[in-house]
Amino acid sequence: MEFDYPIEYSLYTPEEIATIINFLDTIEDCYSKGVPLYEYKTIYKQFKNIVRSKSEENNILKKFKEITNYDGYLTTKEMKKETAIIKL
Repeated sequence: MEFDYPIEYSLYTPEEIATIINFLDTIEDCYSKGVPLYEYKTIYKQFKNIVRSKSEENNILKKFKEITNYDGYLTTKEMKKETAIIKL
């Protein structure tokens, strides 16, 4: 799927942007094919090391959902259930 990622590019380095995009791609994978829990946790932790503010996280996830209909809140909620594969 091609779209503009909902990231404020001026706030992040190219490496940080790549990490944020990787997390958003992982959310998409949760819907299309499923993602192992350990992989999701690792990528989410990397994302949270960059996007520390809960409000900024919510902003990115809200805009991402508006663009793609993939809900990062739901995937993170599934992570907390500790199921082996996150698949929505």
